[in-house]
Amino acid sequence: MHMNHKFLLGMSKQAVERLLVKASLFALTLVVVVNAVAGPLGKKNSAYDKSMTPVTEWISDQFHSYENETWEQRLRRLMRSNLEEVGGTKKAVVDKQVRCLAENIYFESRGESLTGQVAVAKVTLNRLDEGYARTVCGVVKQGCQFSWVCNNPGAVPTGHNWTQAVGIALVMLSDKDHVEDPTNGATHFHATYINWQPSWKRVKDSVSQIGNHVFYRIKPKEEK
Repeated sequence: MHMNHKFLLGMSKQAVERLLVKASLFALTLVVVVNAVAGPLGKKNSAYDKSMTPVTEWISDQFHSYENETWEQRLRRLMRSNLEEVGGTKKAVVDKQVRCLAENIYFESRGESLTGQVAVAKVTLNRLDEGYARTVCGVVKQGCQFSWVCNNPGAVPTGHNWTQAVGIALVMLSDKDHVEDPTNGATHFHATYINWQPSWKRVKDSVSQIGNHVFYRIKPKEEK
């Protein structure tokens, strides 16, 4: 079984780990069978052991690399793998829901850190989960909830920031359970430069500031 890095990038961490375990067991079984059939082979047997060393070392390295990766490293790995799987940015945004989410990330937070951009993506999907609209596009284009929709509707996203936004959108829609929500379930946010405090009676809590945005979660109706 031949596994290269490009192949592994297209899989979740759990899937990679399961595959590597199977590969390890297969390699170990192969060694046992060959040794049992061939018996002691002297120098040939020693040469076989040496030829297997790079394989076992590579498998070990893969386990350790995934165990030690940071939150951002994991997210960037998932972004790359998802973009590769769909064939790049242009093909990814053929899906309207991916495009809508990516546009919201781009126009609302392209100047923010990776965490800040994920936060905006999570707010969008949190609103979807709580029934603000039936689709991602419905959430994004609902009135002027996100200011760019009304203030800059004809803008065209470009460059590295757009590619990154699309990558984040793909991960959020396909691997969201592998990326923690930095907003703790927020459904609203506003920029820190706005000198304003929410007067909503149903504000549950203020989720700590992330970059230039302050995030809030509004109580669902049943929590009033």
